[in-house]
Amino acid sequence: MKFVQILEEPIAPGGLVEWTPFVPGGLGEWSTDSRPTSHNHEQHLRSAFAYRLRTRREGGRESWLGLAIEFDEPLSIPALRSALLTWIDRHEVLRSHVVLKGIRPQDGAPGLVRLTTGPGTVHLRMGKVGWYSDPAPMMDQIAGSFDRATAPLHWPAYMFSTVAREHSFTLLFAGDHSLLDGYSLIVAQNELVTLYRAARDHVTPALPDAGSYVDFSAHERRLADETGPDHPAIEAWTTFLRTGHGQMPRFAAAERSLPPVSHPADATAAPEPEPESGPPQESLTELLLDDEQTNRFTAVCSEAGGSLFAGVLAAMAIVYHDMTGDTEFRTVMPRHTRDSPEWLTSLGWFVGLAPVCLDMSDSPTFGQLIVRATAELKHGRVGSTLPYLRVAELIGGAHPDVVAGEPRFALSFIDTRYAPGAADADAGRARVLRSHSYAPEEVFIWINRTPGGLRVSARYPAADATDPSTGDLVGTFIHRFADLLRSTGDRSTFATDG
Repeated sequence: MKFVQILEEPIAPGGLVEWTPFVPGGLGEWSTDSRPTSHNHEQHLRSAFAYRLRTRREGGRESWLGLAIEFDEPLSIPALRSALLTWIDRHEVLRSHVVLKGIRPQDGAPGLVRLTTGPGTVHLRMGKVGWYSDPAPMMDQIAGSFDRATAPLHWPAYMFSTVAREHSFTLLFAGDHSLLDGYSLIVAQNELVTLYRAARDHVTPALPDAGSYVDFSAHERRLADETGPDHPAIEAWTTFLRTGHGQMPRFAAAERSLPPVSHPADATAAPEPEPESGPPQESLTELLLDDEQTNRFTAVCSEAGGSLFAGVLAAMAIVYHDMTGDTEFRTVMPRHTRDSPEWLTSLGWFVGLAPVCLDMSDSPTFGQLIVRATAELKHGRVGSTLPYLRVAELIGGAHPDVVAGEPRFALSFIDTRYAPGAADADAGRARVLRSHSYAPEEVFIWINRTPGGLRVSARYPAADATDPSTGDLVGTFIHRFADLLRSTGDRSTFATDG
């Protein structure tokens, strides 16, 4: 299943319709909900609010995730409406909203109030945009609508669109990151297909129960707020930050000079930014290894005593060390917090952040590094057991010599093979979408093991007009990484020591 920036892969043109959720009477008809919000959601809202105050523009529009699902049949409007409303009723997070209201006495910041509405209260407004014969203006329209609709300070911070043709249609969805994560969408594509087919055929959909992310948020928040600076995550993060002179990791190669390389054919630039936003980030999406190649690389990792995940981390560290000469490979990894079966099919932001640091000072072999990566993944997992906003609060009070800032270099790994409908999705039925970004320093790399192999998606700063090579460095890194994966997997024998 591909994970692409929305303008990377055009959708076949057709009749575009936008589907916007609404509740008659607005938020005034909703009930006040005592369940607290998650730390992730709070941090996201406060960042968006600060952006609004600073720029007088809406913040958070660079943080939506979404789906594009292809159906090889004519669109049934009644079936689609039924499916979408059932899905909204299924996931309470789509019927709950947190507003900034009042002032918190402890720090003078705006307070948080949750409002929730019950199942059956949300309706859909169908807005016909028009018929398109050219995909380019249609994609611009969809991307712009998604940007405007997903601002996190408003409800709904999500919307749907359909592109209908004579014998097929595409269903699109976008939601602010506070409502969902990448794995949510891997599950959601199968749910939406199942719900649509069930509504079309007038049968009961065969889906497991899904827990409420609002319930999870409240539970996680209460546990985290009761935690003190003796939590193991604080030690993990403090040690990690001190190894980086008190700072979060950056993609250091972005500050070095390397020979420029050509971008891959399927890596395209993000859309033009608003004037004051700066240049948009560049984007790259590729199939690194096919399924057979990935299996060979995984076998080498297993022989060395590690997993595919550890092997990916080890290979990245080797390439990074070769490119930069840095004696440590430091990054931040999102790790899921779905620690109970009831959350496996839930829509929500079930993510903690884990620090990762690999010692490269002795130029270890791949086999040696597999062992280190396996241990570091286990150690770093401890850091993700406490929400990062709470980590930052506790570190700020107990360790003034370190700064728990925002991640600027992150690596994500997800194995999607066992998700319902994964094979069909990976064959082209569905793809995960992400918004464009204008972050001047952030480098985010997503590695996904899918039924078809090992896929990569990355976003990174655009080329500097005064130094075009800066925009090529991450592409160089990814291509050398892919070469190392292939050459390692092609080895017939492997020694864990050089």
